[in-house]
Amino acid sequence: MKKVILIFSLILLLTVFSIASTITVWFSWEGQKEFQSIVNEFHLTHPNIRVNLVYIPNMIQKLRITLASNGSFPDVALVRNDDLGMLTAANVIKPVKGVKTADVFYRSFLVNKIEYAYPYYADIQVVYINKALFNGIPIPKSSWTLSDFEKTAEVLKNNGHIGVLLQKSSPYFFDAFNAAFNNGIIPEKNGIPWVNTPGTLKAAKLYNYLFNERKIAVSYEKMALVNAFKTQKAGMFMMGSFLIPDFLNLNLDFTILPYPSLDNGKPIPPVLDSKGFVIFNDNPSAKKFLDYVTSAEMEEKFCGSTYKLPANENAMRSLGQKNAFFKTMSLSAKNALVLPSSKAFKELYGKAVSTTLNLYLSGEMPLEEAFRKAQEYISHHK
Repeated sequence: MKKVILIFSLILLLTVFSIASTITVWFSWEGQKEFQSIVNEFHLTHPNIRVNLVYIPNMIQKLRITLASNGSFPDVALVRNDDLGMLTAANVIKPVKGVKTADVFYRSFLVNKIEYAYPYYADIQVVYINKALFNGIPIPKSSWTLSDFEKTAEVLKNNGHIGVLLQKSSPYFFDAFNAAFNNGIIPEKNGIPWVNTPGTLKAAKLYNYLFNERKIAVSYEKMALVNAFKTQKAGMFMMGSFLIPDFLNLNLDFTILPYPSLDNGKPIPPVLDSKGFVIFNDNPSAKKFLDYVTSAEMEEKFCGSTYKLPANENAMRSLGQKNAFFKTMSLSAKNALVLPSSKAFKELYGKAVSTTLNLYLSGEMPLEEAFRKAQEYISHHK
């Protein structure tokens, strides 16, 4: 009898594996170990689906090379939302339907009003507060304004510290201020970014005020910015939430705040750097896998250990109730800026804005001329 049972078990096992399907998933950015753990759990509950997880160090480069060489894509890949324009233009990814997610994530992965990804998580811009330098200085509330921000930076400067660290020529940070003066968006006309609007010029003037007039903001290269905050040279630091785990591991005494609003109440919308899974092959096994990893339980598990903002609303709510960092990130997401995914924005906008800010803030070119030339560059190379 035992022999019969053993033979039957072997036949059953061979049958399961003979009909098992394999899906290939390209994964990138932080959380490789944590995501592998979730894949391992998926295998336990879905023995007939095997996931070939491949870590891609530079996802955008890999996608571009695969497109250019007409190479083979995986079943699923984790991509940034601003990569969608390139992928939809090449007609290599499939639309998705009925994915439950927070509104800002839903908008992140729309192209021509069609959903193209299972949103997974995001990093979002926040203001890091170096609590050790706020001795006797009240830490602002989450509802603070630009005036509060400036006054706090001024006090920190008068105490011998850097008021705020901010990379002045990076479009990643300028985008938030640009959108604040342009009704919450990066202006575009027929898919072409527009950078010489009155709102954009106001944002640039604000930068000049912070860096050159009041001198309460200081700019370095990225690693120097991080080091200046870690070594307690600066009281505030505007950067993405992805640094939270690093600062926690260093036992820094810090907290985070949402971006302030303008004094008229309009938010300075922080950039939402969202990631989501796109589908290259219309495979039912791939959809089962994505339903599993984007469930509230699995997103809370992944994001809770990596300090990513989950796309799943239930997971976002749960983590926000348990942890002050997630509460602030969730507040920030309500006003978040979703960047355009157009080809012109991806390939031309950043270079034009970075060059223009350097020319204007260094005094090498007047404001209006600098941004007029930036627009001419974008329009000519579109």
